[in-house]
Amino acid sequence: MLGEASRERAAARSSAWRSVRPWATVAALALASTPRMALGVDFEIDGDVFAQGYDVAGPWGDVLLGRKRFGAVLGFAAYNLQGEARPLEADYSVALRMRVDTDFGYRAGETDYADDPTLYVPGMAYAPVDLMYGYVEGRDLGGGWFGFRVGRQYVTDVLGWWSFDGALLRLTTPFYVQAEVYGGLEQRGGLPLSSPRFERPGVWRGSHGDLEGDLAADFPSYQYAAPAPAVGFAVESAGPNWIHGRFDYRRVWSTGAAFTRQFPAHEGGGYPQVEGLRLSSERLGYAGSAFLPEIGGAKGGFVYDVGTGVVSRAYGALEFHVGEPVTLGAEVDYFVPTFDLDSIWNWFTHDGITTTLARVALRPVEHLDVTVSGGARLWMAEGDPAAYRGADSTSIAPDLVTDVGARYAWGTGQVRVHGGVETGFGEVAQNRGRRGGADVTVAQELVPDHVWLAAGTSVYGWSDPLRTHRDATSFGYVVAPELAPADFVRARVEWEHDLNRLVGQRFRLLGSLSFRAEVSP
Repeated sequence: MLGEASRERAAARSSAWRSVRPWATVAALALASTPRMALGVDFEIDGDVFAQGYDVAGPWGDVLLGRKRFGAVLGFAAYNLQGEARPLEADYSVALRMRVDTDFGYRAGETDYADDPTLYVPGMAYAPVDLMYGYVEGRDLGGGWFGFRVGRQYVTDVLGWWSFDGALLRLTTPFYVQAEVYGGLEQRGGLPLSSPRFERPGVWRGSHGDLEGDLAADFPSYQYAAPAPAVGFAVESAGPNWIHGRFDYRRVWSTGAAFTRQFPAHEGGGYPQVEGLRLSSERLGYAGSAFLPEIGGAKGGFVYDVGTGVVSRAYGALEFHVGEPVTLGAEVDYFVPTFDLDSIWNWFTHDGITTTLARVALRPVEHLDVTVSGGARLWMAEGDPAAYRGADSTSIAPDLVTDVGARYAWGTGQVRVHGGVETGFGEVAQNRGRRGGADVTVAQELVPDHVWLAAGTSVYGWSDPLRTHRDATSFGYVVAPELAPADFVRARVEWEHDLNRLVGQRFRLLGSLSFRAEVSP
């Protein structure tokens, strides 16, 4: 069985390389051909290769996770495909980035139910391949009015990071207004070359290709992966750089089947499912900011979850410059967790968390920056947690939050000091405990433009009145030398050691190699 598992891992790694190799070949051929091209096209290729190993021990000393991971990221871009760039004339480009993560530490039972059902994890892969983005983009079409992007792409706005496969059209007017409309398929786990990191939380989805027969019903929490149509639009300001505002709307549907219960129906009825097109998420939001160098700035925004009918986030912040070395600020942030509408977590009650902070930033002497902030974090819950009453009242429990940071920089290095405490109040039922500590990091250039050394140490402690046996103080340190033998490549090694009384000692060794090359005619 072990020999068969080894062959499966080797086949998975080979399959992953076969998936990436065509793209690597295309990038290499493009770069090799650039000296013979005289069209003004600029090429760029970059990437990272990294490996790490670590063990995570449980409270009783057993190794829960023993991992040996290898990964690679490859990026390729070509700019000015139309030739020499000219203002307000059409400009075309191509961008691509892929990632492969291989784990040599998996035990056979984690990916093979027949080997060990107690270890099996549906959807776990030895070498998942993730197409992070890959698109063709056109800008300044029609005298600067229009633009487009086709392929897998990111959207970053007040609604959060998001990724989809499809098309985006952009209209830029001379009236300081820009609009976008887009549509396609949301990137979801279990689909080809995809990752689940951009889905709404609360649902565990993936490919059921390795679940044969009735085995799929043994994991009713593991939902089927299926295409998720999505549409959205945005309107934002495009003009003066001291003020900016953007309104966003996005709607995503789920398709395919999904289990609706954790247990089968009576008399062999199987696991109930829902099928067809249904709403997954619908949200809208606005973010605005303004900044005047001599006075200060302000920003604010909100996100409204249409599917659940709640404001899931609202925030605002003010900042004032009091003389050149002092800046004063205050902010309020309100957050309520929301989930995919297929998630059972929508059935449970959950209330918002409000954080209010005041801060001051100053430079008492040259090269030294200091920031101090403090405030409260308010936890809200329906009813009284101490008396386990119903939703006839709302309880609010506060935490005190403090944070202090300082940075001193010189020509070839810097040192940072950071510390903070968050602590609750009241009786055991309302008090969420305490956590706090401090860390120090130092970075120094040893050989100009070629060799650096960074190191850091930290001490953090925590306590929970409801679980006093889990109180502990953790100590850790990191040493990270870095070498750049040439302008286009950089290597880094990190050694990390952490220890506390609950899990003993933990070690992690990480090595990475980054490269970047640009070719212009």
